[in-house]
Amino acid sequence: MRLNDKLTTKQTAKSAVDCLLGFVLATSPEVGFAGACDRVTALENYNTTGFSPKGAMCEPYVGLANVQGISCRWEFPFRDAEASRAFNDLWTEVTRCKDGAQKQLGSSVNHPDSYVQRELITSDGLYRVTQKDKGQIKRTLVFLSFERGNS
Repeated sequence: MRLNDKLTTKQTAKSAVDCLLGFVLATSPEVGFAGACDRVTALENYNTTGFSPKGAMCEPYVGLANVQGISCRWEFPFRDAEASRAFNDLWTEVTRCKDGAQKQLGSSVNHPDSYVQRELITSDGLYRVTQKDKGQIKRTLVFLSFERGNS
């Protein structure tokens, strides 16, 4: 094997490692990892890649006026402090990674459960971070959603 062949092999190996690391980071972000845009990127690319951020269950949806989006959900014990941290961390990531107009929706509901929802309207679309306390199932759900081009 010639020196150039070895360098090509090393370069190929490095490229493969870089690619694998990028894949892991894009699909394995966790609470407390808002310094990067990994969860936002995974959400935006879900229809193409099928990869969800770590710990999340994601699925496409069709909303009002046939608006298409992706929503990822994390589940926590009912009113667990970690759910609030996850909500704040996701919102921090969205606002750090995207420029747009922020909106916070009210949290009044007609039953004992509660929710908080924040929206960011960008040139790419609409991002939502939502925290819902669901007493009947004893879970708190945190959502990260994106509707492309619906701003």
